This record gives sequence, structure tokens and C-alpha cells, in this order.
Amino acid sequence: MIRAMLWLLSLIELLLGFTLSQPWLYVAGAALLLVLVVVALVGWLRRRRRRKTPPVVIPPPPSSPEEELQSLGILEIRPRPRTRPSESPAPETKPETAASGLTPSETASSGPEAPGIPKVAAETPAEKSASRSEEVIPSASEEVRDPVLTPCLDALRAALEAQTVALLVQEDVSLEYRVLGISSVVAGEVPPGWTFTAPVPLLAPSMVDRPVTVREVSGELYEALGYYVETPPRVAEMALSPIPFTREGALYFLVADAPEPGRFDRLSASTLLIEFGRLLATVLELQQPRKAAEARAYRPRREIIAEEMTWARSRGEPLALALVHLNRADAIAAEGPVALAAAEQALKAAIQESAPDQRVERFGELTYGVFYRAPVPEVEAWAARLQAQLAEASGWLEGGVSIGVAMLQERHQTPEQFRADATEALREAYETGTCTILE
Repeated sequence: MIRAMLWLLSLIELLLGFTLSQPWLYVAGAALLLVLVVVALVGWLRRRRRRKTPPVVIPPPPSSPEEELQSLGILEIRPRPRTRPSESPAPETKPETAASGLTPSETASSGPEAPGIPKVAAETPAEKSASRSEEVIPSASEEVRDPVLTPCLDALRAALEAQTVALLVQEDVSLEYRVLGISSVVAGEVPPGWTFTAPVPLLAPSMVDRPVTVREVSGELYEALGYYVETPPRVAEMALSPIPFTREGALYFLVADAPEPGRFDRLSASTLLIEFGRLLATVLELQQPRKAAEARAYRPRREIIAEEMTWARSRGEPLALALVHLNRADAIAAEGPVALAAAEQALKAAIQESAPDQRVERFGELTYGVFYRAPVPEVEAWAARLQAQLAEASGWLEGGVSIGVAMLQERHQTPEQFRADATEALREAYETGTCTILE
């Protein structure tokens, strides 16, 4: 309708221009007529092209997976079974139904397949074993990944741009570490639960009171990276940060290493290690179930003392209960649980080193009891030697110790009486500054 009106308008303009002798009407009418001719020509060409285009035929969907692959131009190819070079292919024989043990229906089904469908060969044992070997088998570290600790360590490693981040615990044995969790971009990291011994301490006692310590890795410290199964990769520096989670005689800390120096010098790196340490401490607290806590609960000291008293009296041997107390206990306890755990570990290690064959038990905060199975002169010499040695110690053991000793006598009918005498001797030793022995 619009096109017809435009055609009519162009003709009227031409007639008016001819009648009124107005040139601009000629120009306007001619231009409009030219535009209409071009529009008509374009429409005619489109209709002609549309007629020549063949209709789109949608093929029917494939009836089988093989036909679907063929419709896409894909052929299913299987490897030929391996044969020895000396072996030649056996001539094709027509198996009999009776000899092969197949039923007629099975024989018919094993005949030639329909044309156009690729023949699928049966898998040989070699192919089955090869296909089984190609299956992805999770590594040992993936099988024992902690669902909570490991993602936290993954996030910390990514934020620090570190090579490896691990959560370690140092327990009773000096220079022995256990891996609680680990995240690494290097293949060959150890699984959680792995225990290793280092030639030098990763976190020295003087570093425990620092929130973050950055150490250059070289020499013996490089050999101490036991959280790698194989030879450690290139490590230029490592950052260590104690976490505020403690058990008696155990020190928990984070370690992160990097192949280039300067990775942990940023303030953000220290902040990340400290904050993730608090998070991991909370996670460790939540992971302690009630039964495990009860299993880890220490035996009552009364039972331990009674056990030692029974053993000594049954054999007629002397027994001394020596209580060793760190003189700076109050000041160290005020520094927090991390400092307390480090000091207890150092004190216990020093006592065990001085009396390797005697029983050492914790009797309180920074107080250990030693059940020394020896007569009075030997016990006195040991106590004096230990007190003199720790009086010159530095670090956590600075300030020395007080030692109170009680020898088992007939008057000690109960464990409480034996412990009371040892406590009284310790109180006197703390006040006088000399070792006290009650016989």
C-alpha cells in the first residue's frame, strides 16, 4: 500500500512540474521514482534467490551409536591384539556348534553383522589390562587428604604464592616431626601422618616466641626438609609460624617454602600466616572428639605413683620421686600456650637427657616428676648435676630449676603421702635455691 502511494506521488510530482514549469518538482519526482525502482529491483532479486535455494532436509535421528558416529564422520577404531612376530594368523575355520559349545542362537548371533556397522572386536586380556592401567588411580596423598585441613592449606599456599605449605607437630622426641597436613605444587610431597627426623631444628627454641620467622635455606636446613618424599626441590627460603594450639610436650607450627628469596618479606605474608594459624588452631580444637580426648587424657598421678611404689617394694629396690620445677614458670605461662608448650618440651628433653633410663611424667605446669630407681647417694649426685647444668642454660630454661626429692620409706603407705613429701621438698628447694632430699 505504501509503495503504491509513493509511485502515485512520484507521478503527481512529475505532472505538476510539467504543468507548473517548476524544475524542483521534476528533480523531486525523478529522485523518488529512482528510489522506488531500486527498491523494486532489490525485492525481485531476493525473491528469485529464495526460489533457487533448495529446501533443508532434516535427516532422521540415528538408530544406534554406530550410525551416530558414522553420521558425524567418526570411525570406531580399536587396537589390534598383540601377537609375536613369529606367529602367523590362524586360518579362518568355521566352528561347529558342538565343538564350540555354543547354542544355535549364540551361533547365529555371532554371524556376520549388518552392513554399515563397524565390527567390534572382543577385548583380549592384554587390552583389558591396558585399559585398567589407563584408569586414573588417586595418589596416596589424595586418598588421605583431610577434608578440612588440606583445603585451608591449599588456600594459604595460593595466597602466599608458596611452593609448599605444611602443618607440622614436634612431639616428645627432639628433632622429630609429624606432618598433619600438606599442600604443594611439587609432586612427591608426603602424605599426612608422615614422620621424619631432621638433622637440625626447623623451629629453634629462640624462634617459638616470634609470630613469624623467615629463614634462608641452605646446608643442613635444606636436608631437614623431610616433608618431601624424594630429594627436595629448590628452596631459597622458608617461613615458620607457631599456631596457638598445644598439647603437653607438643609444638604445632606452619611451614611454607618458596624457590625464590623475598617471597615472605611482605607484611601481608606474615598476616596470612598468623591468621591462618589461628584458623587451624580452631579447626584442630574442633577435630578433637570426646572419645579421643578421653583416650589422650593423662593417667591420674596417683595411679602412676602407686604403680612405681608397688614395683619398688615387690623387688626390694630403692625409689626416689624427684619433682623438677622451672623457676620462670609464671613468666613463661603469661606469654601464652605456645611459649608454655615450647618450655615444657625443652624441660622434659633436658630431664630425659640427664636420666635416660628413668621414668619421667608431667606433674603440673612446667613441673615434671622423675621416678629414680637408685639409692640416695646416686640420686643426690644426679639432682645436683641437673640443677647445676640448667642453672647455666639459656632460652626457655633460663633461670634454672628447683628440685625436691622424697625417698620411698615405710611411712609412705599411700601415693598421696609419698607425693606430699616430694612436694614439701620442692617447696623448700624453691625457697632456699638448693636441692632438697627428704629421707
